[in-house]
Amino acid sequence: MKEQKDWFTGIDYYNNYKEKEIQVEMLEISKPIDLHAHVQVELWYVLDGTAKIDVNGKAYSLEKNAFLCLYAHHLYQIYGIEKNLKVIRIRFFIGLFMHMMWEKHESATHAELVYETKPMIDGSCDPHLKELFESIYLEQEESEFGARNMIVYQVLELHTLYCRYALKDTKKMDEKDVWYIIQQILVSPARAYTINEAAMKLGYHPNYLNQKLKQLSGMTFLELKQFAKVLNACALLHFEELDISYIIEQLGCCSSATFYRIFEQYTGMSPTQYQQTMILDQEHYYHGQDRFLKILQYLSFNFTSHITIYDCAQALNIKEYAIDQLLKDYDLSFTSLLEDIRFLYAKTLLEATDKSITTIAMDCGFGSLSTFQRIFQKKRNCTPSAYRKAYRNL
Repeated sequence: MKEQKDWFTGIDYYNNYKEKEIQVEMLEISKPIDLHAHVQVELWYVLDGTAKIDVNGKAYSLEKNAFLCLYAHHLYQIYGIEKNLKVIRIRFFIGLFMHMMWEKHESATHAELVYETKPMIDGSCDPHLKELFESIYLEQEESEFGARNMIVYQVLELHTLYCRYALKDTKKMDEKDVWYIIQQILVSPARAYTINEAAMKLGYHPNYLNQKLKQLSGMTFLELKQFAKVLNACALLHFEELDISYIIEQLGCCSSATFYRIFEQYTGMSPTQYQQTMILDQEHYYHGQDRFLKILQYLSFNFTSHITIYDCAQALNIKEYAIDQLLKDYDLSFTSLLEDIRFLYAKTLLEATDKSITTIAMDCGFGSLSTFQRIFQKKRNCTPSAYRKAYRNL
């Protein structure tokens, strides 16, 4: 929260938060675009022109009113331009909308939306779609008060409408298609998937499949698996509460060193640098500060129970050694921080209530009267009873 004269606003905390940035542009496409891999979600609306686009090996006609939703696993190329394309393109990180989704659906619905729906629909099915694109573009151009909020709201509506119409015409990819193999690699980074297994599904020799993969995507089977881990890591890095070590584990990486090497190979920076450069900003509290606050909050809510560093790590999706290292940076240990919180609460109860010493010890999670007395003696150089008596005689 930041104070602004006589009022407060929480949104200012995220004033420069890059996760909220949405790029909107008007494109004139007159030349072919080679096979293109991207990290952000791209929404396209074709205002005019005629061309072809291949998305994961399948050809689509780009004509007036074509509405595309291209996720990170959609590799595309544009060719056969008969008339220059005029396109409004909107780019955003999927993390923004994962944070904002509040509507519940049946299990696996979101996965179906992202991985199974086709990448293009006919935008003329709903005149409101074109109006939304044009409205979003104008909001960006005019930049009046509230423009960023309006863009977020309208793009969320646009994306939801795409999902609605795309779900009505879902056609799954042929499992015998090489592009199906490519998609499975990109969307399942933790799966122990081998080229022999993939080749057997298609009835190909592994070497021939590798050649086909290289020809279609520009990457071999191994390179695609590495790229998949990087691609999905970029998406997961948008969730600050996830520790990098946790992300590495979820992606099925054999070691942190290997993951860092592969990530830097594809992005030119470390995961932390990517997060700070592409997602966060210098004003945004992050890493040590935010994580420490999460740990402090967890302990403050749960200190009355018997909790361990393992419990904290599980609750916050942080490795135990990461918590231990972070607290060392503050000259603390998990045990000492938990003792401090319990002690402060117990001291308040001694001052403000007539509860017995034993009851206070139990209520504050000390486990035994002797433990409470020992810790109190260490911190105040007197017993709890002596402290209460002295406090009331002030």
